[in-house]
Amino acid sequence: MKVKLLKTILICVLLLSLSTSVSAEVFTTEKTEGMANCVYVAGNPDFYPVEYYDKKTDNYKGIIPDILAEVSNDIGVDFVYINGNKSSKDVLGKNLQAEIISAYKTGDNHAYVKDYAEVFAYDQNGKTVQVGFAFTEIADKEMIAKVKQSVAAMSENKINGIVLNYTEEKGESSWIIWLELLGIVIFGVVVLLLLIKLRRTKKQSRIDKMTDDETGIGNLAYFKHRFENTIDTVSRNLYYVAYIILDSSYLRTYHGSTTFSEVLGYTVEVLEDSRADAEIVARIAENGFVFAYQSVNEDDAQKRITEVIDKLNRFVDNKERNKKYVFHAAVYNLNIRDKNSEILLFNLRKSCNQIFDTDRQVIFCDESSMNRVQEEKKITESIIKGLERKEFKIYLQFIVDNKTKQIVSAEGLSRWDSPKQGLLTPGKYISMMENAGIISMHDFYMFEQVCAQLQTWNGTDLKDISISCNFTRITISESNFVERLAEISQRYEFNKKNLVIEITEDAIEKNLENAMSNIKKCKEIGFCIALDDMGSGYTSLLNLCDYPIDVVKIDRDILLKADSEKGKYLFDGVIALAHSLNLKVICEGVENPLQNDLVSSSECDYIQGWYYAKALPTEECENFANEYRKRMQS
Repeated sequence: MKVKLLKTILICVLLLSLSTSVSAEVFTTEKTEGMANCVYVAGNPDFYPVEYYDKKTDNYKGIIPDILAEVSNDIGVDFVYINGNKSSKDVLGKNLQAEIISAYKTGDNHAYVKDYAEVFAYDQNGKTVQVGFAFTEIADKEMIAKVKQSVAAMSENKINGIVLNYTEEKGESSWIIWLELLGIVIFGVVVLLLLIKLRRTKKQSRIDKMTDDETGIGNLAYFKHRFENTIDTVSRNLYYVAYIILDSSYLRTYHGSTTFSEVLGYTVEVLEDSRADAEIVARIAENGFVFAYQSVNEDDAQKRITEVIDKLNRFVDNKERNKKYVFHAAVYNLNIRDKNSEILLFNLRKSCNQIFDTDRQVIFCDESSMNRVQEEKKITESIIKGLERKEFKIYLQFIVDNKTKQIVSAEGLSRWDSPKQGLLTPGKYISMMENAGIISMHDFYMFEQVCAQLQTWNGTDLKDISISCNFTRITISESNFVERLAEISQRYEFNKKNLVIEITEDAIEKNLENAMSNIKKCKEIGFCIALDDMGSGYTSLLNLCDYPIDVVKIDRDILLKADSEKGKYLFDGVIALAHSLNLKVICEGVENPLQNDLVSSSECDYIQGWYYAKALPTEECENFANEYRKRMQS
């Protein structure tokens, strides 16, 4: 800008003319008053080369000060520059402390200016800029006239000489300016290159953050980005989103990690081959993939996803005979209201869990089923809060000895004292806990309640009563099941044989290896083992041989059929079989006198049912047991 300005000034000032004679002088002061017979000038210290303050000489220099010196010599008046910063001249003019505002140019319109004398003009960005002297209200009229007359009379040769003489002296500065400009250009290029590299680095970083390290395809962040930015309102209802679950646990257990890695590669290959340009494939969890594809209707959508899942499952079919499905998918057709990808994926994953470990490969979800998942999520969240707030209570149903009718044990039963719904039985929430994957939280919570109750009874008249605690198949198959039981039980003081681990047949049948290992370890710790619902499953007889079971509980359906001749034979036969294996037998579900008479006349060891005791909160159990004992003694 400075070089361009200098060239423009040189061209413009050559057209001006002035004359000169020697008389007075131009100098600079820090004062704004006290000097007689002189004219105060407010200048611009940073308007090189038109006008600037030279720190080496402590004077104003430039084209305007030199011209003003010629005027001073011509009219015999001393001009005194008042030193200050760039904005000082406006302050000096407004306060009427200076008579002349030097280097006053077009656009510097101020109310304190009463007259103006143009010195020269130059072109800047296509506009003509006039530069000259502005006279304030305190300037003498006679002085104004003399200055204007002197400027007008100045010859062209004189002004050219001032400008040329000035530029020759400042030639070195011009080279410096060019060097500075060159340095600025080089610096700008370096900065630009750095910005380009930084932009590429940031772009690569964003790509890395949206890429699954193990498979190389997009991850959860990638799917969210594509879902929000590429699926527009117009085409949204054409998209079907499939949440695909891979049974990674099964593959690692029965085929090893190598096969699992192969399956991941095969999965990516199949999904990428099935994907069109506007469709999305991503791995969003260790065993979860998402495939967002377009179809004109549900029939076409079902055909496409079925072909994909069929092809995926064929990889494992080639490795085993039972053709177990390890891939399952839940599919949903988007509508205009589906804008939240996290809610969508949560709903689909929960829906897919319904067919996981079944012979169904694909399930299609509608809006109502997705809304139902959200409602279940809210209930699940309230269940978790209920566990944290200790809203879940243990109720006990006493079990009596068949011969003496004395209380010998109790079964611990779960109840949820919900602030909104009141007291709820397990049928209202257990399956929901299993689907939500939080059932183990409940089971271990109830186990701790049982331990606490046994400690409360320790040292009392109820110290010999045992309590059984139920565990679902999901919890009892966990790898750290026994460790957690041991850690919890060690916090309390009670006789370990008084705590009974009660399991169901499905816990054994569906998780054979883990269940067997965990049950044996529980027995080694000192806990008793009870098998619930004896006779309800086809593997009961094998379980009696293979597991360290102490007690079996006859399924209530067998008792209900015992009123017939064949049913009675079956009832007595199950008891005889258990006894032949040195197992104790509990008959549950005894609710009326007829059932009680039937069971009492049998070889059954213990009886459980409403006929003897209903499920009671723990705070009522001690009084009930004492009253029951008194009735039996009378």
